[in-house]
Amino acid sequence: MFSKYMLVSEENKPILYLYVNDIFEFASMDETVQDSNFNIYQNIHNYLLRSKVPFQGDKVCLVKNGIIIGTLYLSDYDFNYHRPVEVIDASSSDKLIDLEKSTGIIEKLKLEEYIFGVVSGEMPAIFQEESLKAQAVIARTYALKRLSRNLPIKNFNATQIYRDRSYLKELWGDKYDEYQNKIKKAIQSTEREVIKFDGDYIDAYYHLASNGQTEDSRNVLKLAYPYLVSVPSSWDSSLDKVSRRIVPNDYLSKLLNMKIDKNTNVEILMKTIGHRVKYIKFDDKVFDGLILSNRLGLNSNDFTVHVEDEYTTFTTFGHGHGLGLSKYGAEAMAKSGYNYKEIISHYYPNTYIEKVNY
Repeated sequence: MFSKYMLVSEENKPILYLYVNDIFEFASMDETVQDSNFNIYQNIHNYLLRSKVPFQGDKVCLVKNGIIIGTLYLSDYDFNYHRPVEVIDASSSDKLIDLEKSTGIIEKLKLEEYIFGVVSGEMPAIFQEESLKAQAVIARTYALKRLSRNLPIKNFNATQIYRDRSYLKELWGDKYDEYQNKIKKAIQSTEREVIKFDGDYIDAYYHLASNGQTEDSRNVLKLAYPYLVSVPSSWDSSLDKVSRRIVPNDYLSKLLNMKIDKNTNVEILMKTIGHRVKYIKFDDKVFDGLILSNRLGLNSNDFTVHVEDEYTTFTTFGHGHGLGLSKYGAEAMAKSGYNYKEIISHYYPNTYIEKVNY
């Protein structure tokens, strides 16, 4: 069954790649645990012993013709009693997607399993169920839009974080069963639901925390999206998402290509509709607020500036570009009694939720 193996490390965790022969089928894996004549877990266990493979990890990827056709976790099976520990399928959906990994390998997995990894990666598991539901619909919308445009889905895309189960088992520890069931429930409650505008999937941008007002897409993407407009997010203001960065004036002088000291005059010339800095002036030089905040690594471009003898302090409000849903704003809305559809409707006005067929 197995022709060779490869040991790799991803995020400092060992992963075993097992290469299977041509007659092995991914679809058969759902029955392999119950079939006494063909138990995939026991076959892997026997192969590891027979080939003396030095693998002490949990995640095993089955590779056929250079493509990952299935992923197993050895901790999901009790080898003493020859029975599964838990069911890892996140949904009844059978739609498969190709997940491009940073190693260059393509992993084939179920769409709802990908959604599980995204919701788990983007939202704290302690969040309210309604905010988790909103994130599930957003993640599904993102994935299906990319698939509809023949664009790859990557596990290392900064737009949407994906975490696999080996990572989550280590992160959640003895809370793993509780948290995975909670997130699976949120995903199943929104099965096949996506966000659309004018018949098409939206670009479902989201950010960590607002400054009390989300941003208009024209001020970030330079394009006008009817559903990425500035809306109030007063729930965020109570979270006091304020941070400070102290920058040496020598460094800031090099960055701005001008002399910065305590005598430098700083003036915010214009703010966006989302209350973020659009243009800022240092003496007689004008800078784009969004570009400057990105170059300085600030949490957002809603900031104030205080210049001292040797250092300049940037105080920022909120976290992220401000487009679309605020994750902490969604959580606060959920705590206030709003359901996921109301949360989505607020942060993506002019849109609607639709069930789609895979």
